Amino acid sequence: MKLPLCIVGCGMHAEVVLANIGDVAGSFELYFASRDLDKARRYCERFGGVGYFGSYDEAAASPDVQAMYCVTPHDLHVDNALLAAAHTKHVLMEKPIARTVEEALRMRRACAAAGVKLMVAENHRFLPTVVRAKELLDSGDIGDLRAVNMTCDWFGDTGGWRNSLETAGGGSFMDAGIHYADTLVLLGGMPELLYAASPPRVLGKEGEDGISMVAHLPGGAIASIVFSNGTQTSQERLEIVVAGTKETLVFNPFGDVIERQSINGGRTEPVGGLSGWSAMLMEFRASILEDREPAMSADEGIADLKVVLAAYRSVETRAPVAP
Repeated sequence: MKLPLCIVGCGMHAEVVLANIGDVAGSFELYFASRDLDKARRYCERFGGVGYFGSYDEAAASPDVQAMYCVTPHDLHVDNALLAAAHTKHVLMEKPIARTVEEALRMRRACAAAGVKLMVAENHRFLPTVVRAKELLDSGDIGDLRAVNMTCDWFGDTGGWRNSLETAGGGSFMDAGIHYADTLVLLGGMPELLYAASPPRVLGKEGEDGISMVAHLPGGAIASIVFSNGTQTSQERLEIVVAGTKETLVFNPFGDVIERQSINGGRTEPVGGLSGWSAMLMEFRASILEDREPAMSADEGIADLKVVLAAYRSVETRAPVAP
């Protein structure tokens, strides 16, 4: 059964997502909505859609649309979700779920009252490497968790609305670093206490363009995130290290292998599966068809948001903060 899904917002990120879901596109009837009718039409023609709309309200009111994937600026998320809920449409909301916890709770309440699903579009949760790392951790194969350390450094100014504190709700950590906050929560649990610091800005952002964070996790494990898109480097550094008492896992989250290391040697384990975006969309579809809570629920998105906001409070106060 094809899910009638409307892509709300025909911008740069929507194009990235659509270019990476060819393996599951046949499971959806795609519609497109933009405040620019010509842009919606162009996206519809380019990506094999079946219809398009010149406003978000028109898309929400259409009886042909069953669900809406909102790929819009952060300040529009709460209004997008309330609009969809008012028309009884299921919602896949691009991360972060919202700019504040209060906005996210409004969205959750509205969708619950309307009886529709609300899922956060956190594609990193569904990356094959991350999924496999979680399996190895849960199975006990790598022993008890000692540490989760993540590094993501590159240089690039995304520009536009992402540089506005009011629109984005924060800087780079809110916009893209929240992916790594989600991986931290998935693998290690909700931090009990964290401390964060931010270096001097080099990009034209109102918010931060880099952050370093350390955290105490449940059970005594520790975690760190070094995230920056203002690092002068010719090559992106992207690595996740999950250290257990038996083994250490080392991988690029977008890679197709995990290095499993111990004092007895190491081996490379290939991993495969759908892309993070494809698996994410299929989970959203399954949650609707099976009438169940999606794997990346509103509560999961709120937990990620709390980590980011706690890191911001720590940067401001120069003190540890409990999310």
